Amino acid sequence: MNTTSIKRRGDTSIHLLELSSLSFLLNLNAQQWIEKTSCNNNASKIVNEAITSLSNLEHLTAIGMAQAALVVDEDCECAKLVIAAAASNNADWGSRQAKLQNINVKSLTNVERTWHMLLSTSNENFNKAVEKAISNHPNSPLINWLGTGVNDWDSFKEFSKKFPRNSSAAYNMMAYAYARGDYGGKPDYDSAHQSIAKSLTLHNGPNALDSNAEIYAMEGNYEKAVENQLKAYDFAPFASPYLPKLRTYSRTLNKENLIKNLKEAQINVQQAIEDQNIEEWKKYTTEDMKLISGDSSLTEFYEQTDELFLEKRNFTWDSFDLRDIDVNFSPEMNMAVVTFYASGAYTFNESKEKVDYSTRASAIWIATGSGWKMVHANWAPFGGSGIPK
Repeated sequence: MNTTSIKRRGDTSIHLLELSSLSFLLNLNAQQWIEKTSCNNNASKIVNEAITSLSNLEHLTAIGMAQAALVVDEDCECAKLVIAAAASNNADWGSRQAKLQNINVKSLTNVERTWHMLLSTSNENFNKAVEKAISNHPNSPLINWLGTGVNDWDSFKEFSKKFPRNSSAAYNMMAYAYARGDYGGKPDYDSAHQSIAKSLTLHNGPNALDSNAEIYAMEGNYEKAVENQLKAYDFAPFASPYLPKLRTYSRTLNKENLIKNLKEAQINVQQAIEDQNIEEWKKYTTEDMKLISGDSSLTEFYEQTDELFLEKRNFTWDSFDLRDIDVNFSPEMNMAVVTFYASGAYTFNESKEKVDYSTRASAIWIATGSGWKMVHANWAPFGGSGIPK
């Protein structure tokens, strides 16, 4: 007898036991979306929790739980519905329709079959289809949830009253409505955070924390925004969808320091240009993106290469001082436009003629994994008489 195969079967049995234990624990606070599913009892508990994650826009978690349900019960067609619902419905590249075609519709329960139908319905016909579905399943949390929408914020309130145990996502959506003033005509941040607290009581997931962070950011409280976004990010840091906003809030919280550092960086860049110090210059540029420049001589834009940077000049800078440096960020805080004025003088090497110089300039900086880097600079004459050739 092959002892390896015995070990593998044993491992599988242990694994199934662990999943069964997981389904028991989940059921303690589970939100029951479909009472009668096409799955066995343990898989049904897991798949209902997967739908909770799906409703809270935690799609990767939902897919993982649906796959776990299929390990417990390979005939759990409801788990396949969750996986299809998480997929894109884009006609050109989405895989939802292909996933729906692989589901054994005959094995679906009534509510599951209705869900399958709604997932197969085009956007143009969805509203009419979901209205009919709700009339046929007035007591189904899932079908009623599919009828809520951002075009009708009251639908989330109505859902929370009718299905309070299934309302983690509804309370999350209501929080945005309170924060934007859709309820009551003006922003109500206290009610928004209270709504998030209700959501987290029903489902301890990252999306509600992400929402809480966003609402704190709307208030201008970036310290609390970072605190909540970190908690969302901590659920699963690898390839996390919550990282971009965490960066945005962190940079906004430290905006004054960023402005100070970028002003200093712009001065250092200019000094590197004057000295033709390419090592210093490369601290503020990146090989991953071309740096395009436009000189005050008003010639065509060009790519700044090492060769051009080190090209021998027919003049020497005597002075070049930056002033009135201003820094403005993109909403995501991943790009900055630096504007400034500068004045100075240079001397031609052969004639020794000294020329005054004045310009206004702008530079674009982007945030990268290795710090802020300049990717564009543009110079234009501003008074003075000299434009280096």
